Amino acid sequence: MRVKIMSRLLLLALALLMGGCCHCDTMLGNAEQPYPLPQPAQVGTIVHLPTGTVVDTAQMFAAAADARVVYVGETHDNPATHKLQLDVLEYMARRYPGRLAVGMEMFNAAQQPVLDAWIDGKLTELELVSRLDWYRNWGMDFALYRPLLLAARRLRVPLLALNVSRAEKMAAMHAAAAPSASDDPYYRAVIDAYFAAHTQGSHDSAAFIRVQNLWDDTMAGRAAAYLRAHGDKCHLLIFAGGNHIRYGFGIPRRLFKQLPVSYCLIGSEEVETAPGVEPRTMPVTLPQLPLLPWHYLYYCRYEAAPPHPQLGVMLHQEKNGVTVKKVLPSTVAAAAGIEPGDIITAIDGITPANTSAAIYLIRRHRDNSGNLQLELQRGGRSVYAAVELHAQ
Repeated sequence: MRVKIMSRLLLLALALLMGGCCHCDTMLGNAEQPYPLPQPAQVGTIVHLPTGTVVDTAQMFAAAADARVVYVGETHDNPATHKLQLDVLEYMARRYPGRLAVGMEMFNAAQQPVLDAWIDGKLTELELVSRLDWYRNWGMDFALYRPLLLAARRLRVPLLALNVSRAEKMAAMHAAAAPSASDDPYYRAVIDAYFAAHTQGSHDSAAFIRVQNLWDDTMAGRAAAYLRAHGDKCHLLIFAGGNHIRYGFGIPRRLFKQLPVSYCLIGSEEVETAPGVEPRTMPVTLPQLPLLPWHYLYYCRYEAAPPHPQLGVMLHQEKNGVTVKKVLPSTVAAAAGIEPGDIITAIDGITPANTSAAIYLIRRHRDNSGNLQLELQRGGRSVYAAVELHAQ
């Protein structure tokens, strides 16, 4: 009898230890970085956030590339993040020759034939920029992405257009329907925070949420479809803005719900700014989330974008060609006698097909010497201007 009583007491004690006695309302540490660095991060420090282990680039690449899908978040205008993307691309292309593709937020499905032609070597840079209408559809300086696009062609790595078109975005903004369903409260909290920080444009939070959901749903769906179509040995490297990847609830969670394959998130954080550079920032107050933002966090410098010459004009695409909409005062364009309404018929002897081509030709002049030679049509007659450009 004594043995039975002791056994029951022992079972009761175990039950208490495994049950209510283990309940704790206190969270230790920071869920977004559970193992703080022992000392402040320096430019080039890489930390594996789940373990707090500091690693070098070779160790990060070797482990991250085991995954079927590797995401590298970017700050669009920071060359340091694009250099990280380029390094990951070079490594994975060597490791998985003929079995790697790069999905990019910067392009939409209608542009896929242009990307295919570029990889096949059928287009020049000017033709690529022109046919993509780069500056109208994406807007960032082409020079920031040029090394990635050149490397993809050199390595014969297919480029996958992930995003929606401008028309699809505008349709979502003006749709009368409710926002796309999202069962993720963390995603909604972050989207609300970014909407609160927007001081320009639409004040319709529902439209803002519809567009964000459309972007992330579409990019995840196209990535999943590519992986299904190309078999288990295919690997996908995804380049997108950090906000579509951080915490995993933008593209990664949606892709995984459609196709549960291994993935790795690589992100960056600026710990210093290059001298003379003014970062473009948005005053966003993000909620604290019980989630790791990345598997690997790379600490970098906010660097200066590639310098490019400024002509000092606003261009517009008209039926009769690229037209000077406005000439800014005290600029080289004003000094050269360029006038509003002038049609640009040639830049350094090349006729621009659209405003993107014109901007590319002007900015390309950073690599050339001498004056920029412009041929203009003004009132039915040809006018020539030689403009001395200086990098800004």
